[in-house]
Amino acid sequence: MFTTPILLITFNRPDHVRQVLTEILKQEPQELYICQDGAREGNTNDRIKCQEVRDVVNELTSAYAIGHREFTLHTLYHEKNLGCGPGPAAGITWFFEHVEMGIILEDDAVPHEDFFEYASILLEKYKDDESVRAIGSMKLYDDTFGNGSYYFSMMNRTLCAWASWRRAWKYFDYEMKQYSVKGLNVAMKKYGATLREREYWQERLEEIHRDCLGGSSWDQQFWMTIWLTGGKGICPNSNLSTNIGFDEFGTHTTDGNNVGSCRPLEGILPLVHPTDTSIQRK
Repeated sequence: MFTTPILLITFNRPDHVRQVLTEILKQEPQELYICQDGAREGNTNDRIKCQEVRDVVNELTSAYAIGHREFTLHTLYHEKNLGCGPGPAAGITWFFEHVEMGIILEDDAVPHEDFFEYASILLEKYKDDESVRAIGSMKLYDDTFGNGSYYFSMMNRTLCAWASWRRAWKYFDYEMKQYSVKGLNVAMKKYGATLREREYWQERLEEIHRDCLGGSSWDQQFWMTIWLTGGKGICPNSNLSTNIGFDEFGTHTTDGNNVGSCRPLEGILPLVHPTDTSIQRK
């Protein structure tokens, strides 16, 4: 059985959940965590779809558990809607209250089968390297960096399918109150970020200080805390997840022509570890 714990974050998309959960169960996980945000108040369709998601989870995991006695399923089903920022953040916090390290997938990120072993190997390899904070899955551009299967980056190319450690998540700060725009500018200069990049992220931090981006984000806060505390991410030189959420059911992702939409999957095993440890900007 696959022993690295896995968290699946869900909401109201049963068809998406079926695709992603099917890929997870192919790995024969020993321990699976599932977090679902609650239906929005007064939204009848949400209530129906959220229940359909739970039905899919019960159907697939019950069938899987019959042949896997060591399988443990943990669920956190919110009855009230937290939103697409606080909801996933609460789920990840819950996950790391129970595990030291693990894999995290959202319900619109279909992983390549190699993603799981790739993530598991790197979680173990870098578990004591405080500078490494996240292991990404998606390759958005044609560039190849370094001489290995993956490279180090200031970005963690999409947090829809990724892996991390409790020690890294402890830096997460949803409201970012303790951090200043000036401090972010100084921190990003150390990564060689351009003026335009620094200005963009300073504006995002100002929005977070105002209203946490309207409750729509958690990943931008996580990226910024990585930069502000001198960390880095890992990105693959092969695309290990494809996002199926760029459709009419998406919250932020409705443009099917987006560079991140339904990218072809690629294998990455066996891994070649890079000797170049420089940090790329993308």
